[in-house]
Parts: sequence; structure tokens; C-alpha cells
Amino acid sequence: MSTTYKSVQDLISIIVPAYNEEGGIRRTVERVKKVKFGEKSEIIVVDDGSSDRTYENAKKIKGIRILKHRVNKGKAAALRTGFSAAKGDAVATIDADCTYPPEQLPKMLKLIRSEKADVVLGSRFYHKKRGVSIIFGAGKKVLSAIAGAKSDDYTNFYGNALFSSLITVLTGRPITDGSTGLRVFRKKILDGMRIKSRGLDWEVEMTTRSLTAGLNVVEIPINYYPRVGRTKLKILKDGLGFLVGIVRGRFF
Repeated sequence: MSTTYKSVQDLISIIVPAYNEEGGIRRTVERVKKVKFGEKSEIIVVDDGSSDRTYENAKKIKGIRILKHRVNKGKAAALRTGFSAAKGDAVATIDADCTYPPEQLPKMLKLIRSEKADVVLGSRFYHKKRGVSIIFGAGKKVLSAIAGAKSDDYTNFYGNALFSSLITVLTGRPITDGSTGLRVFRKKILDGMRIKSRGLDWEVEMTTRSLTAGLNVVEIPINYYPRVGRTKLKILKDGLGFLVGIVRGRFF
């Protein structure tokens, strides 16, 4: 079982949920380890009942904490395990498939520490000059970044754009990447959120609840890279889950 710790000031906990990510887990974590945060940091890998060598590969990495589910419980459960074990008053999440740039985390943390944001999202679709117009007509940056990847990535791109647009409409606050797996926030904000998602829809529900609660949610543009390994996304099932998560986050 995980232990809930009293938060430590000026410590950031980076949570890396992983399920069957034997190809990407070590590359992701080693890249995070090289990041200079300007304060103390801890890395927590949560292996969500992987059937491959994710756990074994993670154990080879020095200087991190590793937690393991005996069976696969879903990404939301892996994140909750990580949050419960996190000692930092600030928390970051990053996927284990090498798609997100951890080098952007210090910039995101700075916005939290300076109290310019409660939640910072690394957006794959936000352009500083064009803002939310990326949602409907400026996808070349992301599509070129995943060129040569599987067609599922293109589906994911347009699906994310659709769901982010829905969040924007329902909350009245513009958002370009409500489902991003790269985010930083104050751990204490989770205490007031009743996030009920059990799978990949955790991010969209968290984003929606943050906006609905009036929290200061800030996006910064990030690069996005081809994933290492196979996607876990099931388009119809998870798409429906995203929709439910957004509606639940806004109204329930």
C-alpha cells in the first residue's frame, strides 16, 4: 500500500505512470533525472501491473522510487498511487512513452512557484502567437512531429482537439490540450477535487474540474514526439470515457 505524506515545501514530485512501457520507461526517467529544477525533486515510477519488463527496467535506474500494482488498475489508479506517495508540495506528471519533453518542467514549475498559475499544462497544440486557433486550423506542428508514426496518432490529435474544444465550450474558458500528460500543479488542489475517472480520462476530468472551480490554468507550448511502444488508447471506449469525464467534471 502507498503512504500519504505531509507535503514538503520546495520539493517537486514527478510521477511517471507506466503500463507495459519497457521500451520507453528508462529513456523517459533518465531524461527527467537530467532536468535542473532549482529545488529538490523526487521521481516516482508507478508500474501499473505491467506484463512486460517495465518494472525490471525501472529497477535498474538509480535514485528513484518505484511502486507497483500487482494487477493493472488503469492510469488514474497509477496516478493516485503516485500522488499518495508524493512528498512534494508541487506535483508533475509525465507519460513513460517518451512523447513529452521533461525539459519544460522547470518553466512550468516556475509559474506555480511565482503563483502565476495553479495548474500548468504542457500543450501540444498551443502556439503563443496564434493561441487557441491551433484547435481548428493549425495542426501542422503536431502532425509533422508525429510524421511516420501510426495512424492512431492522427486520430488522437483530432480527438484531443475535439475534446479540448468541448471543455472550452462547457467551461467558457479557452483550452487547447485538456488531455495532456505533462502537467504541474500544487498537490493540495487535489484535496478539493472529487475526480472519479478510472482510466485515461483522468486528465480531461482534472482539467475540466480545475477550470470549473475557477483555478488559474495556464498552458505553455511544448514539442511532441513519436511514442516508444504501442498505444494503450482504445478509440471508441476511451473516447466515450473522455466525454463522460468532461461532463462529470463540469456538472457533477
